[in-house]
Amino acid sequence: MRAILDEQLSPQIAVLLRKAGYDVEAVADREDLVGRSDRSILEVTCGEGRAVVTNNVKDFRPLAAEWLAQGRMHAGLILLPSTRTRSRNVIATVAAAIESVLRDHPDGLSGSERWIAPLPKL
Repeated sequence: MRAILDEQLSPQIAVLLRKAGYDVEAVADREDLVGRSDRSILEVTCGEGRAVVTNNVKDFRPLAAEWLAQGRMHAGLILLPSTRTRSRNVIATVAAAIESVLRDHPDGLSGSERWIAPLPKL
């Protein structure tokens, strides 16, 4: 499965996942996506067959539902709790949690979503 990290997630997570053999990019590393709307990011990344990894649940879930209601298929969502801790201490933990989803769904998440369980506060 291919994925992209939403802008608020550390690009270092993508680095760790690429080292583990996964095709993961970060919005923050792509000039064509930085600062663009969530709708635009979903459009571009779905065209690339990339699931979106985000903790911006309130915006991406409705967009994904809208796509499905229109008969369009998105490439999937990997959702992190929006209250998760954002610190350098959890980068490896977040990467491992995302890797678990990628490993469990090698053929992708077309039109669906997977939640990552709440992460420990470090």
